[in-house]
Amino acid sequence: MKKAAALIMIMGALWGCAVLSRSYRQGNAAEINKQWDEAIKSYELAALENPGEAVYRLALMRAKASAGLFHVQQARTLAGQGKTEEAVSEVRKALSYDPQNRFYADELAALTREPAKKTEPAAEKGIEAPFKLKVTVEKVQLKFTEAQLRSIFQALGKYAGINFVFDEQFRDVSLSIDLTDRTFEQAMSFLCLASKNFYRPIDEKTVIIVPDQPMKRMQYELNAIKTFYLSNLNAQEVQNALAMMIRTPYKAPSIIIDKNLNSVTIRDTPNAVNLAEKLLRRWDKSKGEVIIDLEIMEVSRLRMQKLGIDLGQNAVSGRYSGSGTFPTDGWFGLKDIDLSRATNYQLSLPSMFLQFLETDADTKIIAQPRLRGIGSEDIKYMVGQKVPVPQTTFTPFAAGGISQQPIINYNYQDVGIDVKIKPRIHYEKEVTLELEIKITSIGGKGIADIPIITTREVKNVIRLKDGETNLLAGLLKDEERKSLKGIPGLKGVPFLGALFSSTDTTIEQTDVILTITPYIIRSVPLTEEDSKPLWVDIEGLQGRTSEQVFPEEEFSTGEPATEERGGPNTIILNPANFEVPKGREFRVSVDLRSDLEIGNMSLDLSYDPRIIKLKEVSEGGLVRRMGEKVPFLKNIDNSAGACTIGLTSPAVGKGIKGGGILAVLVFESAAPGEAAIVITSVSANGPMGQPLQFETNESRVVVR
Repeated sequence: MKKAAALIMIMGALWGCAVLSRSYRQGNAAEINKQWDEAIKSYELAALENPGEAVYRLALMRAKASAGLFHVQQARTLAGQGKTEEAVSEVRKALSYDPQNRFYADELAALTREPAKKTEPAAEKGIEAPFKLKVTVEKVQLKFTEAQLRSIFQALGKYAGINFVFDEQFRDVSLSIDLTDRTFEQAMSFLCLASKNFYRPIDEKTVIIVPDQPMKRMQYELNAIKTFYLSNLNAQEVQNALAMMIRTPYKAPSIIIDKNLNSVTIRDTPNAVNLAEKLLRRWDKSKGEVIIDLEIMEVSRLRMQKLGIDLGQNAVSGRYSGSGTFPTDGWFGLKDIDLSRATNYQLSLPSMFLQFLETDADTKIIAQPRLRGIGSEDIKYMVGQKVPVPQTTFTPFAAGGISQQPIINYNYQDVGIDVKIKPRIHYEKEVTLELEIKITSIGGKGIADIPIITTREVKNVIRLKDGETNLLAGLLKDEERKSLKGIPGLKGVPFLGALFSSTDTTIEQTDVILTITPYIIRSVPLTEEDSKPLWVDIEGLQGRTSEQVFPEEEFSTGEPATEERGGPNTIILNPANFEVPKGREFRVSVDLRSDLEIGNMSLDLSYDPRIIKLKEVSEGGLVRRMGEKVPFLKNIDNSAGACTIGLTSPAVGKGIKGGGILAVLVFESAAPGEAAIVITSVSANGPMGQPLQFETNESRVVVR
């Protein structure tokens, strides 16, 4: 039985030594030294020796992932040096470790792909109208001098085989314009801009010409509805930005968000929907992705040495042990004490020990976490344990008493490695890292065995190149303590003092090194089209003023400029006459034109609140052109049927002149009847304080 027990003990010891195979230990050493290929060979051998051991398989997977990333980074370096063949070989080696990795396959395809020939980008196809105009000519060869606008449209229609119809508020004016070598749609757009109209195709052979007024656009413009399914963005986050980008001065787009499908549905004109599609295509980009390699090394060494004479209790004590009966109360009477005999006394001296004790302890902590995350998102990594730390509070036994009852609670403190990283990927193949790394450990025990927790913490923001390794922190702590214990007066005597004293020496050394290496595995996919500007409404050129498209000499009307524009300084309510049904929302724009600079202005409007209600006053394009922070006043009083609008130029000594929409009034028809919107007063001054005069009109609304 004894031999069997000994044999079992020997086999158990041998099995304990062979828990981790030699191949695995070799692979682990190679992995720590970042010799990835050697580590893979050793781990593969260990996995073959013991296929059922999960530790070997996990180590092999980890080493293959690290080796693949290492070889891809080497390939990028070689490709930057012009060594394409060597770079391809490195990527293929990485792909051999992980054949299903799409990232490696894309790197190989990028290196082996032939340079693409530059070709003209294909035109983007937006929303097309349900039908197209069928014209009989490709180019128009017409030129008009002092001709009536209606006659020009009719002549253009006969030339191209298109029938023109006109809205009831169409205004016929004299016009001189050259339409030579323009397409039919370009000719129509130029004519509409010159005359402040817009067109709407009715069918393949008919077009209606309508005055360019907010209410008319709402009445005639064709609307389209389209749904966009977003892949990367949150639909709610883009709703406001999209509404601002495609908003027109006379109408806000209708945008509906579906949280479940993460989709955006837009109802607006085809041009606005096409613009929204282009914007969403540029915004809905996948975020970049990084892998961050951390290496945390902490080495601690503690040396303790005790040498000399150690006195036991460090005290001399005496006692009386005379004859007689020991009293029960612990007191002797003086008559019972015999001071004449030395045997009645006992003296206790300290015990002496000769110490030759030395302790040498090494502690090593090495952590190599690999973290993968998305750009501008937090990455958190915590490995360790929770240590209970007692906290004692005192409460009274009864209400109003003294706080003397102890209550012990336990707070659990995280002890280990806590990493928080927020990466930001730059287009220059660099990564900015917001770091917060905390290393905590138990440094001993204090009073009442409460654990002492040591902490090393680093907070920093660094910017590194792709694959660049940085020494984040190096902290060396060297502490030495020496204490001398002995008999006072004797421990300081040269040579002899060592016989009556002992020396305690403690040397503690701690070194912490942190390295960090980011790898960009996916950048934001940008193309050449993303860097090009988007021209708003370039197809029809609608919604722009003629001054933005034509110079003054390119077209002219047959009437004086003051009659066409309503005078040098005018404020016009547009449209002037229209009908709306009851309960309908409608808009009236306040158009301003001035040949002199305006420093500040205020105007008062009145209307019949029984028939129409003013809901909102929004800034027009003219105010937005003055700057971002323009003081804009609006005061609505529906009970009195009055509204005040005012603005002030933000630049001292400088105003604005020209023309544009000052404000947009949003009304709601409340009851049937006829109401007039009237500008009752205008107060305006130039930048230097000189008064300005304006001509105004009124707008009549019929609610049916």
